[in-house]
Amino acid sequence: MFIRKILMVFFAVAVLSVSASAFQGYVQHVGGSGTIAWGNGEMSVTRILEKPGPDGVPLTPLSVRKAASGARKQLLDMVLSVRIDSKRTVSAYLSEDAPLAARVRGVIQNSPLIRPAVFEEGGEVRVSEKLRGKLAELVLPTTIQFQSGIPPKLSTSMEQSLTFEDKAPEHVGASAVSYTGVIFDARGLKVTPALAPVVYGQDGLGAYGAFLVSRANAVNKGVVGYANTADPAALRERVGSRPLVIKALSAYGSWRTDLIITTPMARLVRAVMGAGEAVNNCRAVIVLDVPQEAIPDGGDKPEGDGDV
Repeated sequence: MFIRKILMVFFAVAVLSVSASAFQGYVQHVGGSGTIAWGNGEMSVTRILEKPGPDGVPLTPLSVRKAASGARKQLLDMVLSVRIDSKRTVSAYLSEDAPLAARVRGVIQNSPLIRPAVFEEGGEVRVSEKLRGKLAELVLPTTIQFQSGIPPKLSTSMEQSLTFEDKAPEHVGASAVSYTGVIFDARGLKVTPALAPVVYGQDGLGAYGAFLVSRANAVNKGVVGYANTADPAALRERVGSRPLVIKALSAYGSWRTDLIITTPMARLVRAVMGAGEAVNNCRAVIVLDVPQEAIPDGGDKPEGDGDV
């Protein structure tokens, strides 16, 4: 009986561990050896360790240490290059606060490390961290108006520049409660993932974003998840069993982090995500195209209005 209980506990822990990391979603490749899983926020860098000498010569502590240091430097560069929203990167935000930047560096320097034993002849080192929890708490600006309930508004309306393609159900209030989350299909729009994107209606009024989400939920779950499939069954872990699926009309902003949807659908999204489990669990996913190749590391793009 005792052994059976132990096995049951072990199985439960294993299931929870798999569940917690199952939704990787859209995986962005950075610099050849780095990845960002925009579903669960997992970031990692892997460095291959070459044999230090002739066959049979084991690795040295110094070679392992240098590889780990280089991997962590790349991991920090990846964190700094992440877009917070349409206006700034993590790097730009931290440049205004040296003590905060030092705390972020400290998190990365102490990030989990998997490495071979020094008596082995080769192998690899892997460092990882999550854009959730303690790291998200540091890099999400405190100036963001989380859960304000006040939708942001674009300076210009998209009503005249885009054609309506979708219609909201006749009774928005009645139908909203039946949806468990929202899937925004943005394939073909070359969207850039961000920590706090905003989805707008064509009338320029925000439909979903940090203004509906508590800071605690944004830190622990992410304002949105990113995926490369719009199949509701595949996204059930994030958006529940009956999500509302909406085709985005356009990406907005110089970095194309935000989305534009029709005004009727924006009204429905505000109703679906206005309260309850959907917003408390940030049950929103933005679907992107499957990445075709690794994205070069580094480089900045000038600010300015993007295509709409």
